[in-house]
Amino acid sequence: MKRILTLSVFPLIALALFIASYLWSGRDLRLRFQGKETEGRIVGMALDREGTNDLVTALDTKLDLLLADGTRIEALYHNYALTSATEQAPAGGTLRTLTARELDGSAETSATSLSPELLRVLNDAVKGEAAIVRWALLRENRRIADPRRVVRIVKTETVHGYFGLKEIPPVLKLRDGRVTFDKSGANAPDQGTVVIRGVFDFSDPARVKANKGNSLVDYEYLRLGESLTPEKKNFFLFAEPYATQFLPVFGFEANGQPIARLSHIGRRGGPTLALQLYGNCMVYYDAANPAEAILIATPGPVDGAPLAWFSRLCEGVFAQWGSAALIALAGLLFIGTGLLFLSLLLFPSKNLPPPPVTTP
Repeated sequence: MKRILTLSVFPLIALALFIASYLWSGRDLRLRFQGKETEGRIVGMALDREGTNDLVTALDTKLDLLLADGTRIEALYHNYALTSATEQAPAGGTLRTLTARELDGSAETSATSLSPELLRVLNDAVKGEAAIVRWALLRENRRIADPRRVVRIVKTETVHGYFGLKEIPPVLKLRDGRVTFDKSGANAPDQGTVVIRGVFDFSDPARVKANKGNSLVDYEYLRLGESLTPEKKNFFLFAEPYATQFLPVFGFEANGQPIARLSHIGRRGGPTLALQLYGNCMVYYDAANPAEAILIATPGPVDGAPLAWFSRLCEGVFAQWGSAALIALAGLLFIGTGLLFLSLLLFPSKNLPPPPVTTP
């Protein structure tokens, strides 16, 4: 009897782990299976550092591309959505506005159409970190026979938001699709900007060689008007050390009212692949109290990249449920171990050889 009581420690530990797992994710499970479903969007990004926080509310990007034949292309984006683009012929020639059909690749092929390679550079550069822009320029440099290959990319990123906050409340306001605080007047925190400019240049091979093969030949980081050097020479969402936690802010509409909420899942060192800024997500909320809500990452379409899609899917699932699942798994291991020892006690093997006899 005493041994049975001793073995009961295993199921008791397992029960404690199951309770801990439920306490960890009980709210999420309740909202996921009992909450109201609606489409949401990642409308901002919170950067949580020790003692200070930033909240990104909008992002403007300017891309200046120089082609090998001297043509210049300028594209402007707001929250990764294209707003305007122009193309100027070599030697200060004709300046023309690029149409939406030319920029989405649906225009008929002509002498003035943007090539698929050029469109790929624009799409990679607008969202990509410095390494992605370098790879895009290196890829273009291999097309040495094409006079319309890209030889220089200047990316200027202007980040709007609140910087240097002591804390960010979990529930925020959403006005005209932009995150803001539920405060006004003297109590409202000041908004500011961070401007980052990176010049990636392959037009001068000697300069790249002198820079140890790195095409990032010029870099500037201005935070609230003050020049500084970040942890990494990169753009805003990729310049932080590993200790910085990135928490998406998701927006949705409930009972006819827009709501923004800080997510409880994120990633350290950079934004999670499963929850991309200004991307879509699914939201489950309490109809009686819409501020009680969770987001579920959607991996999006495969788009010919199944490994990338699978990576987004796994990261979304493990970020949401990984911790609770590991705690529950540990509980199952204790249950299995306890049952194994109990079976050995109640049903001992009869085929074991007798213990050796020792003589005094």
